[in-house]
Amino acid sequence: MRILILLNRIPWPLNDGGAIGSYHFVKGYADAGCEVTCLAMNTTKHYVNVNETEDAFAGVRNFITIPVDNRIKPVAALANLFSDKSYVIERFRSRDYGAALFKLLKENKFDVVHVDGLPPCLYIDTIRQNSPAKIIQRAHNVEYKIWERAADAESNLLKKWYLRIQAARLRKFEADALGKVDTVLAISREDYRYIMNLQRRAKMIIVPAGMDIDEHKPVIQPPRVSLFFIGALDWLPNLQGLEWFLADVWPKVHAAFPDLHFHIAGKKMPAHFYNFEGMNVVAHGEVASSVAFMNSHSVLLSPLVSGSGVRIKIIEAMAMGKVVLSTTVSAEGSGAIDGKHILIADTAEDYIRQIKRLKDEPALLANLSRNARNFALENFQNKKVIARLIDYYTQLCS
Repeated sequence: MRILILLNRIPWPLNDGGAIGSYHFVKGYADAGCEVTCLAMNTTKHYVNVNETEDAFAGVRNFITIPVDNRIKPVAALANLFSDKSYVIERFRSRDYGAALFKLLKENKFDVVHVDGLPPCLYIDTIRQNSPAKIIQRAHNVEYKIWERAADAESNLLKKWYLRIQAARLRKFEADALGKVDTVLAISREDYRYIMNLQRRAKMIIVPAGMDIDEHKPVIQPPRVSLFFIGALDWLPNLQGLEWFLADVWPKVHAAFPDLHFHIAGKKMPAHFYNFEGMNVVAHGEVASSVAFMNSHSVLLSPLVSGSGVRIKIIEAMAMGKVVLSTTVSAEGSGAIDGKHILIADTAEDYIRQIKRLKDEPALLANLSRNARNFALENFQNKKVIARLIDYYTQLCS
């Protein structure tokens, strides 16, 4: 199976959910014996020194990177208001990337072109015009829903207005793109329903986010409650969710459990997260090892109030036997059952009640930890996910 993967970033290092999700598709295809070529944008937002990635992508036949300046430019963002295009997507339009894709398609024969995420959908017409390959679009999220929910959660009226404009334009682009590909890989049942409502012509299968579960082995710890959050804070849903939690929820939780600490880690951490003195909030910034950080605590808080898809950090935490205490929005798409694999909390009162249960019932902490690990093994083992997907490609291409 000859597979070309179009990436809107180099999925390395593995320090956020987007990189982790994309990397495991690249690695999974290569480990399964496919002949893999990657064409990746090396963006200003997620710039990577390509010399540091050779070992990470050792199994890939050809890994090509193209510099793309996708910085948010105030003048361009303002001018975009006078067009009908999504500025979220237009920042990824690159003449050099398009030319490199054209050259690859002319010089190689591919069975499948895997379009990873929404921005590379800018180049679907180039693929159609220059290759008979089947086009597969992996939907990381339902992108317009992220922007809709971000607009709903925004209190600044000017920002809310701008976010709603971008959400509407993104919705149109997303609907058009999903109608042009041969198959959409929806990450969850919830996203499947969202996409079907958005584009009824879309042909879809559900392919969960996979990872190497064996690399996330649990560390045996005393049965104690230690709260943590980890996530990229340059992703708007993470930032909004954590700010909501610290402003509206944590003061009440801290008052109920004054000895409890909340540890937060993540790249691009805003300075104000370091200013919660006396509130038992410990800001670590970007940590050297996310696995080591997660293994030093027992309960992951995932307080997202916007977004879609599946939170990769939730799956990572479950694979490591961590208890996950999550909002309903954040748990969407995981398939985890409240009270069996995960705990749900949407208000301060919910968080206080669930934390009290964990502190008062050591057996609950242990049972949730064991169930979470087993759930991750059964549903998100990358080898199983990729094997089923390649079987599907074989039928699609025959």
